[in-house]
Amino acid sequence: REGERRERGARGDMELRPLVVRTGTVKEAAGSAYLEMGRTKVLVSVHGPRPDPRAAHFSNTGRVECTVKVAAFGGASDVDEHERQMPPLLAAAIEAAVNLNRFPKSVVAVSVLVLEMDGDATSAAITCSSLALADACIEMFDLVGACAVVKKGEGQLVVDPEGDEMVGRPTAL
Repeated sequence: REGERRERGARGDMELRPLVVRTGTVKEAAGSAYLEMGRTKVLVSVHGPRPDPRAAHFSNTGRVECTVKVAAFGGASDVDEHERQMPPLLAAAIEAAVNLNRFPKSVVAVSVLVLEMDGDATSAAITCSSLALADACIEMFDLVGACAVVKKGEGQLVVDPEGDEMVGRPTAL
């Protein structure tokens, strides 16, 4: 396994990148969080709950609305693809943790800004969104944490891959 450590720098295949987390970073939001996973940087703000304009009839549960923007300077080559694919994954991951019964006919808006991308940003966005919801005092069943895993070789898995390890490989959360 020593060869794997040299190939990935100071990390082994089953080690996470350095993590930095801050909450309360956006004062105008009900809740917010900033997360760094290695060189991947994500900022999330939460607004609401507020009345849902799409709920014409009474609904017993609220909903979570997710938007994602990737900074043009953030290093992503396919910005539009990330902005299109990430919101449904993000919503599916965090909706299960939010007690939507507490917000009938309401929406909680989660806005993600990917400032820099070097590796899987979806897992960083999921974890950061969970922290921002908690910062907004949105009632949750639990916090959500996520991490990407890629298959590197025959039976060899890499946890929390960096950008070059993601090329041409599907990820699993």
